[in-house]
Amino acid sequence: MKITKDHFNHLKAAIDEILAKYNDNGQLVYEYEQGLFPRSDKTKDLQRRFCFDLLYGAGLNQFVCKNLYPYMNDDHLYTALKSIAPSVKRKF
Repeated sequence: MKITKDHFNHLKAAIDEILAKYNDNGQLVYEYEQGLFPRSDKTKDLQRRFCFDLLYGAGLNQFVCKNLYPYMNDDHLYTALKSIAPSVKRKF
């Protein structure tokens, strides 16, 4: 994974906070697996969409642009996000 430990810990803390708030009973994972989110019918890679929606929901856009994109790209970021976010499987 091409991310510093400090940056990874920052991502993880922010995303864990969102998951604790919105996925405490697995409801967020359920909604994504069932396609209960905007434009679900257009989503090709559900896990990628879920990871980047968590990133956006955690308000990390500015952090990513300022701190991560100077040395990494979306593929590297996605690898880090997959290790933080729960797995989702399409059921719709």
